[in-house]
Amino acid sequence: MFNNIGETALFLSFLISILGLFSFSIGILKKDDKLIHIGSRCVVSTFFLVTISLISLIYLLVTKDFSNFYVAKNTSNDLSALYSFTALWAGQEGSLLLWSWILSVYIFLLTISKSKSKLIPAAQNVILFVLGFFIFLIVFIENPFELLLHPPTNGRGLNPILQNIYMAIHPLTLYVGYIALTVPFAFSIASILSKDGSDDWIKLSKKWTYFSWIFLLGGLLLGSRWAYLELGWGGYWAWDPVENVALMPWLVLTAFIHSSMAQEMRSLLRRWNIVLMFLAFFLSIFGTFITRSGLISSVHSFAQSKIGIYFIIFILLITIVSVFSYQKNKKFLLSKEDITSLVSKENFFIFNNIFFLVITLTVFLGTIFPILSEAVTGEKILVGPSFYNLVNFPNVLLLMLLMSIAPIVPWKKGNLANLYKFVFIPLLISLVSGIATFILLNELKTSLVVLLSILVVAVMLKEIIIDFKVQLQDRMEIKKIITLKARRYCAFLVHFGIIVLILGINFSSVFASKYDVSLEKGETAIFENYKIELIDTYKKENEAKSILGAILILHDGGKTYILNPEQNNYKYEGNREINKETEVAIYSTLTKDYYVILVGENLKGNFNFKIHINPMVSLIWIGSLISIVGGIILFVRKREIND
Repeated sequence: MFNNIGETALFLSFLISILGLFSFSIGILKKDDKLIHIGSRCVVSTFFLVTISLISLIYLLVTKDFSNFYVAKNTSNDLSALYSFTALWAGQEGSLLLWSWILSVYIFLLTISKSKSKLIPAAQNVILFVLGFFIFLIVFIENPFELLLHPPTNGRGLNPILQNIYMAIHPLTLYVGYIALTVPFAFSIASILSKDGSDDWIKLSKKWTYFSWIFLLGGLLLGSRWAYLELGWGGYWAWDPVENVALMPWLVLTAFIHSSMAQEMRSLLRRWNIVLMFLAFFLSIFGTFITRSGLISSVHSFAQSKIGIYFIIFILLITIVSVFSYQKNKKFLLSKEDITSLVSKENFFIFNNIFFLVITLTVFLGTIFPILSEAVTGEKILVGPSFYNLVNFPNVLLLMLLMSIAPIVPWKKGNLANLYKFVFIPLLISLVSGIATFILLNELKTSLVVLLSILVVAVMLKEIIIDFKVQLQDRMEIKKIITLKARRYCAFLVHFGIIVLILGINFSSVFASKYDVSLEKGETAIFENYKIELIDTYKKENEAKSILGAILILHDGGKTYILNPEQNNYKYEGNREINKETEVAIYSTLTKDYYVILVGENLKGNFNFKIHINPMVSLIWIGSLISIVGGIILFVRKREIND
């Protein structure tokens, strides 16, 4: 029954979305409010129908109805209710349905909003077009309600590496961020098509861009944490193609958030912001295409799929329409003012955008290079982490330098003498810190990162101290000071989090160490300043898997840590060819992580381990969370006060 309900609801939603597109298009063209109203009703109906379809599939997954092919392919009897639910986005069909539902929620919220902007109907039409495309894919290409003539008694099960709490949240978080980019993109298109000479689309998009930025960063954080805990290679970021396509929209969106302030404050960079939003949306769709086309190999991607060609057509259509609309109406997008000084906040934002886009371009080229090399030579040539690290490191340093200066530079025209006077003491402190770091560690890259990190933090602290000093002299309450400068202080919080994140990445990558150890029960191995002892091993078995485990004691100076790595061998097919999974043992402190992988038992009866000592990894998680908190505060603020 639920199969029929879900499938019928999906088909009806497709028909109604088509009706809505026609109603909006003709209504906007003829300025007919009745047709626009019909379009809005179609939006609401589509939302409810897609919701019914989603609930139907969730019910089938949780109840393990193996007559449904998608359920049989992604769940099994031993799977918990939580992972049966998360199987919703474990496969192609379910993830597309989830994607469609999230987008239907966004357009529904836009429809019932109290905004009276003339851009709303056109934006609804754009979003409905994107939504209609995804519903089309589900209805005609990747049907999640396909039935089996002979239902099995048990399913294939969920991929073991997806049975992790972080992976249960990570894809959903990324989807929410990815899909939210559709709304500001729709506003930008609406602004062009309506020949709107105002900056309304920037104001309408602000909350959506903050929202998307928060969830994209959160998704990247959760994905890195999952990779660190589950994949068993000792790291958190490998420049995997699917990691890359999740990173690129966030980079462009970060650039947009900065440059959009120039448009908001001074009506500058109006054309440029349109281009940035096009690019951010394009990269979100490109990322979706990459993960679903089978063009790349990744632990994150789906298998070879039939929908690749449809995505190519959709991307080309979106690109052609966007470029044509922009070219035809770009005269309405002229900035109302000019940049008059090299030393100005708006000019520094341009530099900021350049560096972010260079990083994005680097990641993009590295991601598609295997595809291009295969097309030309017939051989996939992979781009390693060294390429990304080498090219991006200088740009990250330059962004950190801008991060220290841009917040204190005024709009329109700054003064170099005043700027030098302000940064002199912070610069002196940072130079001393950088030199001291180089003397202690003899590592140039780390010294530069520390120097610029201290500079950013010192400048922010000085700015805050001066603010409070001036305002307190005027007998202003602390709460009012914070309210007056809330936007700036939130930006400082985000920047501080990013600095902590960069420090964590640098220290954990530069100073990490790893060792291969083979032990028999009761044996002790010594390496560097560490000692590790194999106390015991065990084997367990349940319905789903056999488990090989070890209990070790690791000594670091006077401190002792108990570590319990495991290796799981799943009995069922598990939705992949290899059914071996490692359960990494990690003991985390603020300064370092002790990371142990059980490789297996060798022919001599010894147990092989890989041991990683990863310093300052905690800063990555702490820094990301600080930035997310800053972003959330910016998002929930009800009042904007221009500094």
